[in-house]
Amino acid sequence: MKRSVQGFSLIELVIVIVILGLLAATAIPRFLNVTDDAENASLEGVTGGLATAVAFVRSQWEVDGRRNSSVVLDGTGVALDTRFGYPTGLTNTSATDMTTASCQEVFNHVLQSAPKNVQVNEDARDQRYAVQAISGAGNSVTAINGTVVNNLDLCVYYQVSSLALNQTSGVPTPTPDASTIGAKGITYNPGTGQVLSFTH
Repeated sequence: MKRSVQGFSLIELVIVIVILGLLAATAIPRFLNVTDDAENASLEGVTGGLATAVAFVRSQWEVDGRRNSSVVLDGTGVALDTRFGYPTGLTNTSATDMTTASCQEVFNHVLQSAPKNVQVNEDARDQRYAVQAISGAGNSVTAINGTVVNNLDLCVYYQVSSLALNQTSGVPTPTPDASTIGAKGITYNPGTGQVLSFTH
């Protein structure tokens, strides 16, 4: 018996390569979008968690009588500004005197399982968020006693994956601000309790 051995013709190989190229061209962008979608979903989840935690602090403050400068949530004491009732750190009690450290304390102590984070001037490799306080960026609000408080500070939690990091030090470079192109993150206003996600 004779066996007939046949291979693929050059035309058949070219057609297969073209089909694989078309499939790759349509599939690769979808896989890239999956990563962006996952990061966006993570950001929205943390934003929702922080907003809920801030609301719990405010609710506990209301229950405790409205004038106290701290509340205890799950065994952790959280300081707050008695003019507004929103968390301001562990010891800081002023929404107009926030520091990057007090913004980080809010993030770490009101969330039950806060994502890994560092201050914006520290090595952010292997971290999820870089924290920064922006002085006076929170505008004005009326306190519970009716007085207008100006120049509220703003806490910003940048998603590290959206920042450029120095190759040697791991520090975000240049230092991000509220308008850094491509940055994603969360803002928290300790005078209004407003928590928002942003994408620039």
